[in-house]
Amino acid sequence: MKKQAISFENYNQEIIHINVTQLPKILQEGHQFFMDARDFYQSEPIIKETIDIYLKKLNAHLPEGVDMDTLHGISVIEIDFIKRFLDMHRTIQTRDDLKRYIFDLQKAISKKEISRDSPVADHLMQIQDRLILQHNKLILKEEIKIVINRKWLRQLRKIVKTLSGLNGVNLKLDIRPVETTSLFSPMNEQSQGTNKNTFRLNGALGELLGDLEKFELAITVEGDQGGGKTRFTYQLADAFAEIGHKIAIFSLEIGSRSDLITRMKKEYLQPENQHQIFIADQLPEGYKTIQDATKSFDVIIIDSWNKTGLPSQDFDKLRKENPDTIFIVIFQRTTQKTIRGGTAPLFDAGINIEVVRADDSFRNNYSVTSKNRYGITGIKYNIFSKEIMGAVEIA
Repeated sequence: MKKQAISFENYNQEIIHINVTQLPKILQEGHQFFMDARDFYQSEPIIKETIDIYLKKLNAHLPEGVDMDTLHGISVIEIDFIKRFLDMHRTIQTRDDLKRYIFDLQKAISKKEISRDSPVADHLMQIQDRLILQHNKLILKEEIKIVINRKWLRQLRKIVKTLSGLNGVNLKLDIRPVETTSLFSPMNEQSQGTNKNTFRLNGALGELLGDLEKFELAITVEGDQGGGKTRFTYQLADAFAEIGHKIAIFSLEIGSRSDLITRMKKEYLQPENQHQIFIADQLPEGYKTIQDATKSFDVIIIDSWNKTGLPSQDFDKLRKENPDTIFIVIFQRTTQKTIRGGTAPLFDAGINIEVVRADDSFRNNYSVTSKNRYGITGIKYNIFSKEIMGAVEIA
């Protein structure tokens, strides 16, 4: 059905189709005023006049011809992919940029975060097909300028504008705003839904780590000598590659041409994922080498931090300066079973993983999260079998 005007009488039925938190601030205040003062609408002329002004401005803000039931069926994730595509308009994109978007989109589809019945499903499939076509035309580091044709651009912008409240309006309501500084933002302006940036690794590692958030994500791995720390990080590398990430391994403990590296590659890295994983065994420029790698890789694994020659404070510096890069770092232990160089990284990281050497057979060695901001601590993952210990498969 076409958009009907929102009135005092149908307000409760119509407002549920609108994400109030995405409206311009003045309309958010108007909504709050409505909810607080609606009981006096019929008895207080000033309140009635103020609410009527708000409703008029709210209706003017919503584009004509919008199907409200249709809008209600579009998810935040779907709108985010359209926004990301619009952000490409008239920009230079590399093959890796296009690949990252395509992988993210396909992952969302496979996880059913994007529905085939969505009102914007055709747009998203068209975006995917066109970007795949351009991606396949590019070779290595070649770049391309993305230009969206005018008609399609207008359609996509209208969808985003309607749902996200990007256009502003002037509405004067006698509501005193809370005084804030740029340092703080009101809690009612924070996202109300699940963070669209969360993701989960497949299989047992996904159960071990939980729903991860890429922003400033750092994972420390420490534990007993001979427990399998390096082997475990190779399994993590494979899991991140499987969901489309590009991984750099700084193998500072073991030379990249070592037979052990070759054996671990064959044992832990699936052939179809190996083209996503790269290895180096030196840091010619120390911190800068790692920093430079963040421009090309989604995940950086360092084995081990103690071989970098960097102070432990640089671990948090890397995380803060490169919030979109995931760091997985092995730390060696002292004889007192504390990590060398100080325990600060354990506090800075979002996840701390301890690798335990259960016996000399390696078959019973396991990893366990001692700290996890994203999931449950205490889950044990058997490094040899690659399974959660004590888990029961439910048919």
